[in-house]
Amino acid sequence: MTIHENISLKENGCAMETVIERMSYGLDSLARLDGKAIFVPYGVPGDEVTIEITEEKKDYSKAEIKEIKKPSDFRRESPCPAFPDCGGCHWLQMTDEAQRTQKEEVLAFALKALAPKKIYPMEPLPSRGYRNKLDLKIAVDEAGNVTLGNYKFRSHDVVPIDGCIVQAEANMKIYGILKDSLQKQEHLEYAKNISNVSARTLGGYQVCTVFLKEPPKEAETAYYKELFEALSEVTRFEVKAGNKTILTLMRETPPFLFLGKKWRISANSFFQNNLTGAEAIMENLLSIYKSFEHKGKFLDLYSGCGTQTFLLEHFFDDEVYAIEGNQSSHQDALFHQKGLSASKAKFLCRSVESIFNTKITKGVIAAMHLNPPRTGLSQQVLNGLAGIKPKIITYLSCNPMTFRRDAKHIKQMGYIYEACFPFDLFPGTFHMETLNLFVRR
Repeated sequence: MTIHENISLKENGCAMETVIERMSYGLDSLARLDGKAIFVPYGVPGDEVTIEITEEKKDYSKAEIKEIKKPSDFRRESPCPAFPDCGGCHWLQMTDEAQRTQKEEVLAFALKALAPKKIYPMEPLPSRGYRNKLDLKIAVDEAGNVTLGNYKFRSHDVVPIDGCIVQAEANMKIYGILKDSLQKQEHLEYAKNISNVSARTLGGYQVCTVFLKEPPKEAETAYYKELFEALSEVTRFEVKAGNKTILTLMRETPPFLFLGKKWRISANSFFQNNLTGAEAIMENLLSIYKSFEHKGKFLDLYSGCGTQTFLLEHFFDDEVYAIEGNQSSHQDALFHQKGLSASKAKFLCRSVESIFNTKITKGVIAAMHLNPPRTGLSQQVLNGLAGIKPKIITYLSCNPMTFRRDAKHIKQMGYIYEACFPFDLFPGTFHMETLNLFVRR
């Protein structure tokens, strides 16, 4: 089934012909009618299409594809049977190369006003089986049918993800076992009590966590013990209700290796979903810091499990601080540090906002690394940065729009935007990761 056969039509809309120009930062492609921007889901640049307007706004309109009269050279049949119903991917109607090209254009447009000295080409990464984290929603209808999968894009309808091409194979095995078990009639009541399920595969380490709405009864607890036996490759299995862990079952597992080192990454800790991409980012980060002489402190803000802290701390003779608000990630960093003899970093579990005007930010700050969530930096953090002014700032962002806002403030503090290194960490989606370098004038 082709993508346009899945798109619903507005019954009384007026059909018009146009050509898709480019992609936006999101699901939609962009076309124009009489100069007005038209946002069209699942288009491909170069498509000649007939569209129907679904929503009129003052400055733009929304439309849906009625017919693809002449497909773009960059259009393809989706390699994933779950697309587009599954909301996990957005651009699988385009070839991998076209996706990267469009992401580069979106990024260049977003950063144009910031005038970076250099935007490097987007590094291609594997487009299949790259995602090591799986988050599953569950729905039970009135007839007792159980669906396990993702939310459909821009809805809360749960759709199955059978055949997903971006999830790690081991995660899809977990998905298949869970789905087959929960769809059995005798397990219906257990399915109704599930809020969501998460799984992660990092090498031989596989964790699966089931989040319940209410604490389980005895028979339900027994069911999860049996389920753990069926999930024979899972090394840590947890059942939680609210903030309480009801059940933890474990098997012996080899350590997770990343960058040649052994790591413990807990279920609730942040870690990049694409390991190949994470390695590429770390290599670029390391090359940046090798290029500078570092005299003063190093601050790693939003430090996660400490991967970047441990990679960079040896460049600095002065104090090294790693700040992370997530308790699980913080504990994983401390666990890793215990096995190191030369690490001097001080890992603190607290909000980034709380460190300014403390001894942490006093004295000479040689460099600072930022890796905030998609929402970017708070105004309080931006105000704090203005008062300490490290020689260099590296900023790892997963959202070019919030980064653009923050970068504008950083430049106003007297920094030159030296370089942007983009990474296609999430092929099939509109998301991208950028590593950015700022140098104080």
